[in-house]
Amino acid sequence: MKTLAIIANGTPPETPGERAALARCEGCVCCDGLPPEGAPPLLQVVGDMDSLREPLPEGLATDCRDDQETNDLSKAVRWCRERFPEARLDYFGATGRREDHTLANLALIAAFGRPASVFTASGRLEVLPAGAHSLDVPRDWPISFLSFVPQRLTARGVVWPVESLLLNTLWRATLNRTCAETLSLECQAPLLVYQPWSAS
Repeated sequence: MKTLAIIANGTPPETPGERAALARCEGCVCCDGLPPEGAPPLLQVVGDMDSLREPLPEGLATDCRDDQETNDLSKAVRWCRERFPEARLDYFGATGRREDHTLANLALIAAFGRPASVFTASGRLEVLPAGAHSLDVPRDWPISFLSFVPQRLTARGVVWPVESLLLNTLWRATLNRTCAETLSLECQAPLLVYQPWSAS
């Protein structure tokens, strides 16, 4: 499989952008829950099953991991990596509801250091590993760069220059705008690039 959806227990995908992205995935793995309507085929429910509210369909296999040193999202990612090591993982429901879960999930996804997208009600975050990247974007569009670890970032194609900028706080490179249709990025560690669904 090329792209798998990991569906966490935050705000479910409800916007047109989230639903379209979810429909493009080839299968989904859920963290202690069932997939929303319109999701790709359910491959597995993973977690410690402490927050599962709905009865599972009869015959559906689960992977119950009671390791409390990691959360359900970690368990789901590990399950996917063991069985589909080359698949891209896109994340849904990883934000919303609780800010501590949102921040922890985003930091965890970034720490994996693999390309991914995190889809939210307000927009999407592209997760980029360390290195040089070219990213297609709409012109004159809001954009933010976030890093959970200190690193230097160069971003070309934005209104306010970002040239070897030290990202030593989470807010340091947020609230910029694009001035080109392609961004050239150089990051030293995993980087999250946020774009809202709407420019307003």
